Amino acid sequence: MSADVTSPAAPLAWIFTANTQLLVKAFDDVGDDQLWHRPSQQNNPILWIAGHMVGTRALILQLLGDAYDTGWGPQFGRGAVLGHESTYPSKDEVLRVHREVAARLQAKLHTLSLEDLAREVTAGPKPFGVKTVGEQLGFLAMHDSYHLGQVAYVRKALGLSGLVG
Repeated sequence: MSADVTSPAAPLAWIFTANTQLLVKAFDDVGDDQLWHRPSQQNNPILWIAGHMVGTRALILQLLGDAYDTGWGPQFGRGAVLGHESTYPSKDEVLRVHREVAARLQAKLHTLSLEDLAREVTAGPKPFGVKTVGEQLGFLAMHDSYHLGQVAYVRKALGLSGLVG
């Protein structure tokens, strides 16, 4: 998992690569009956969180000019009301799209120049005073890691091993 240090976005690409591998690993030993388990009513299930991560990565591609439609609409969006599990894509579909989006995101990140990263953000999330594309990508890498932590928490609540260590 070595990064291309010639790319100014290499540290971000590394974070997304690590998270990609960990998200796939997160489904090891997760039974179909556990995909929609919620440790509490305030938590989302592991499959929903994964779908949200994939959808956000598709948004990143769109923001970088490489639109990708997951075909899932807003059902994994922030603030979406959790519907019945039968209305969502399967684990295999979420992981298939995850791999496609991850590969495209890696390719796109490695094309970014310093000028691209310094451009002013014109669309998408701009929290915490984010002003540049590089800052926005940093926030979105943090967002990805945050939700991966939630996935790890749900795994542990299911009685499964941790993702690392």
